[in-house]
Amino acid sequence: MRSMNRVFLMGHLGHDPEIKISKSGKPFSRLSVATNRKWTNEEDKVTEITDWHSVFVWGPLAEQCCHSLRKGSLVFIEGSLSYWKVAEESDSGKKYMNAIQGYSVDFLSFTKSRENASASGDLDNSEEPRNHNAVAHPA
Repeated sequence: MRSMNRVFLMGHLGHDPEIKISKSGKPFSRLSVATNRKWTNEEDKVTEITDWHSVFVWGPLAEQCCHSLRKGSLVFIEGSLSYWKVAEESDSGKKYMNAIQGYSVDFLSFTKSRENASASGDLDNSEEPRNHNAVAHPA
């Protein structure tokens, strides 16, 4: 039987993306994406929780995200869930991290590029929302 590992997220960025370089020399960025869950409990009280997701994007996709997105940008991400060991085994056991490997990022709303906005002193004004697809297919 086949299996599937696919994640779809739509949410807002919690911070400006930054480009980093992996140990193997590949550019990447970790996007912090907020999604909200809302429900009504038995007493008819509405409860809302914000979940934060770590999404890693690589190569040209990471560079496009860093150039075009900033805190508050609305994105739609397609990717897969992955786990890896982040620390050696200790008394408390192995330490693992889970994150989403982003393959596709749709820019649903974004602002002027940070370079243009900071040069004009206009960091708070947004352009009209546009849809922009940025896709990187896994190797």
